[in-house]
Amino acid sequence: MALFKDMLKGGESIFLDSLALDPEFTPPIIKYREDQQQYVATCIKPLFQKRSGKNLFIFGSPGIGKTVAVKYILNELNKETDEIETIYVNCWKKDTPYKVALDICDQIGFKFVHDRDTAELFKEISKIINKKSAVIVLDEADKLTDNNLIYSLCDEFIKKSIILITNSGDWIAELDNRVRSRLTPDLLEFKPYNLEETKGILKQRIEYAFAPNTVDSEVLNKIAEKTFEAGDIRVGLFLLKEAGEITEGRSSKKIDLKDAESAIKKLKDFQIKSTSNLDDDENIILNTIKENSGKTSMEIFEMYKRKGGKKSYASYQRKLKNLERGRFVSLRSLNRGEPGRSTIVEWGYRGLDEF
Repeated sequence: MALFKDMLKGGESIFLDSLALDPEFTPPIIKYREDQQQYVATCIKPLFQKRSGKNLFIFGSPGIGKTVAVKYILNELNKETDEIETIYVNCWKKDTPYKVALDICDQIGFKFVHDRDTAELFKEISKIINKKSAVIVLDEADKLTDNNLIYSLCDEFIKKSIILITNSGDWIAELDNRVRSRLTPDLLEFKPYNLEETKGILKQRIEYAFAPNTVDSEVLNKIAEKTFEAGDIRVGLFLLKEAGEITEGRSSKKIDLKDAESAIKKLKDFQIKSTSNLDDDENIILNTIKENSGKTSMEIFEMYKRKGGKKSYASYQRKLKNLERGRFVSLRSLNRGEPGRSTIVEWGYRGLDEF
């Protein structure tokens, strides 16, 4: 059997650089976020005059460029000066003060972390950072288990700008008054992209990711419409990559509409986060949902408790929302009865209507 006879050879791949379709990829130009980036730069600007900058709270729905815009600014800052440390921490992965401290130590090159507690690590970090200025970014800051960390950052570092990024604008109001008054951040909302902006961003990524003439306007329009419907650029990146792999699988050099439609049918498998980043309770809840997709939130909670889950119903609901934001599950309200009994929980991404 000639299983591999018709496959495209290495030099024939339609992909120029598939990394350009990774959500973590930072394009050389960040389209449609110039005003927001200028605002962030203004908050940081006092650091160049050896003064403390402004703290900033950035919020907006998932997948609309918050992280990529801020990472771009940090990259530009690193090109401009060595006198400002740039620290970026993803709090989905580093959700405790100790994990954050270890991450910062790694970024600034401090290796003597063995047998040191959180307070000792931050003392060492402050000695190094306070020789310069610093921009500290806490992405997905709402995942922190202890918000007193933010107070400590304000207190420990002298010349700094602290940037917090979350999906919800309500989170800042939930912070302890002591923390919020110490932080006193400016607020910056990222609005969702419109359809034309969505198309422009995907077109830019196509130019980096694919060989010329691989994706025609009909395919781009179809994927852009689904991406706009989802309100999340990461959906479009997923669809483009899936469509490209389907195209290569049939040994073609051009993505057609059927390839795009086949990719859209795979949206239920789309996940933003890796399950390796979930805690034990989230994994128990996710596995319970996978085995009982379509049950109500209350039914899933009762099964979770029988499996040894120890969280209260309120904590369980927060975990469920985290899983929804990570595109592991979908929640569908029936608008009747008690909240837990009128919310259907489904395994996999169902944010869009099935094609």
